[in-house]
Amino acid sequence: MRKILLLLDFARARSAVLSLGEPATGALIAYGAIPHLRVISLGLLAAMAGYLCVYALNDLLDLRSDRREIEFSWSNPHYWDANIRQMDVMTLRHPIAAGALPLWAGVTWVAGMGLVGLTAAYLLRPICAWLFALCALQQVIYCLLRRRTWLKVIPAGTMVSVGGLAGWFAVGRATWGAFAFFFLLLFWEIFGRNLSNDLADVDHDRMIGIATLAATHSPDVAINTILTGALLMPVVAALQPSPWPARVLLVMVALATMTIPALLLSRHRGGGSAQHYFNRASLFPPGAAGCLVFYYLVRYLA
Repeated sequence: MRKILLLLDFARARSAVLSLGEPATGALIAYGAIPHLRVISLGLLAAMAGYLCVYALNDLLDLRSDRREIEFSWSNPHYWDANIRQMDVMTLRHPIAAGALPLWAGVTWVAGMGLVGLTAAYLLRPICAWLFALCALQQVIYCLLRRRTWLKVIPAGTMVSVGGLAGWFAVGRATWGAFAFFFLLLFWEIFGRNLSNDLADVDHDRMIGIATLAATHSPDVAINTILTGALLMPVVAALQPSPWPARVLLVMVALATMTIPALLLSRHRGGGSAQHYFNRASLFPPGAAGCLVFYYLVRYLA
């Protein structure tokens, strides 16, 4: 059982489950209703396997850096406190780097999940398979830039946005709406998760030389940037191509998961507040997908 939990931590299974909301929201907005059962079943399989692959790929690519991180953690007990607060950790962060899992298990996991995700995405629609491959490429670019520039948040945001577009293109076509949805997820990933996660780990990142906005400039700059993006998030949500009740729901979710928590973060600055904001912001995609499902069910039954 422990080995299974370690594999799930390696693939950040909790984050992967929450990330299902990204392509689900895209499909719901593009289709304007709840999609057919075939799309739902293949889409869930492709998305779940894809996220379990891409998140685990991050750990494989960052194996050397993660080993340095673990060495740092033994002399910094506050690091373990931050891990406990992280919602995507159940047992152990970076289990392969920590030596709790063999490298072959990680490589096998990534290859197996990648094959399942790619096959399901192709059966759903060939363009979805290409988007899955593009996500993996963005993950590689992100890891290569980890120590070079804080602007690595751009490929990180692009990776998430492209993954969400796979849900859009499973049922829809290239329209201005797809462009608007791309920027919705881009804003969410950069200003909701990436910058806040870096802010929570700023001391650790400075110690081992990871380039982040908070570490390169200052935590105050990072907080102000997060707040600016979080204040704009409801505007971006309101621009989505959906009926006005659905847009109102998206705006409400953006306010609850990003804007209001960001205002609290700006008042109570610190690593714990940043981690709390990260955890709240992570709920935006499943919250948005759940609200849209509720709206379309009510409209169907009315």
